[in-house]
Amino acid sequence: MRRAALLALFILLFLPARSSFALSCAELPTAEKAYAYYDGIVIGHVDKVSTSADGASNELQITVSHSFKTITERTLVLKENSTWGALNGPSKAGEDYLFYLKQTDSGWENPLCSPSAKVSSDSVTPDFLKDKEIELQPLPSPEPADSGNLAENTPIDAWTIGGLIVIGIFTGITIVRHHRKKG
Repeated sequence: MRRAALLALFILLFLPARSSFALSCAELPTAEKAYAYYDGIVIGHVDKVSTSADGASNELQITVSHSFKTITERTLVLKENSTWGALNGPSKAGEDYLFYLKQTDSGWENPLCSPSAKVSSDSVTPDFLKDKEIELQPLPSPEPADSGNLAENTPIDAWTIGGLIVIGIFTGITIVRHHRKKG
């Protein structure tokens, strides 16, 4: 009996164990669950990444190209963990990402366990999100130049100054000749 128990224990040692995960978020949520859970979902281009003073978080400045929930601004500043941001590592400047964001008291955050991921040129938006895109705020129109003060809006270059000097000299010579003829 004792030998049978030891043999069974020895066999159990070599059987594959069930999967276990260190984090509760090791399995990515479905698109439907992620849409319900996160406060904002956007595709954005990371313009700049700044590390906080303590090195624990990154501040990302992004330009939003598509929004699927809540966010209508064209630019966002958000925070993420400096060692774990978008899927497979923190976000990098110059890259496009699909961000699943939470709104906190201090602003938008790309939280740990978020299914945010890099968007490649050949990847497409998840089918679930395609009909959920919302309109972004219009781009600010450039302000018209103030045409009231022409001197401030007209550049003066060397050719303009040279032309004015030539006209001044020509006018001076003409006036001097005119006075000599009279006198």
